[in-house]
Amino acid sequence: MAEEGTIILNVDGDDIKARQGQTILEAARNAGIYIPSLCYYPGLEPLPQIMPDQACQLCVVEADGNIVLSCIKTATEGMIVRTETAKVRELRRRHALAILIRQPSDICLETRGCELQKAIEHIGLKDISVHVPRSLPPLEDNPFFVRDSSFCILCHRCLR
Repeated sequence: MAEEGTIILNVDGDDIKARQGQTILEAARNAGIYIPSLCYYPGLEPLPQIMPDQACQLCVVEADGNIVLSCIKTATEGMIVRTETAKVRELRRRHALAILIRQPSDICLETRGCELQKAIEHIGLKDISVHVPRSLPPLEDNPFFVRDSSFCILCHRCLR
């Protein structure tokens, strides 16, 4: 039985505790379970709620038999979540390929130190380079930082 204000859900066969109102993604991350995502960031409104067609959709999971985005689906008591079903893996692969195609630079993939790289390796696309190179001039109109759109993966974090 969960404490007041908490729920128990099952993720990939393991019961985990979550705060009432938490999303599946938040609950999983707090329990040390990795679900890939690029557009999610704590404290920012989830991108699928404001720009559904721009969301990365890598956080897709199966919850109680339905395919959902874990960054916006609220976890519920007794919910059964599967993060690695065949359907989930295929959807993630498709969404990841779409991101890689518009990923304008190999630098992230070469340095192996970014969220995109971690997600791509988890999904199983680490040796694929399908991006379409583009050269965009950096914007140097801010005294504190240079905005180089050649590294943009359209996560929209900077706009939220």
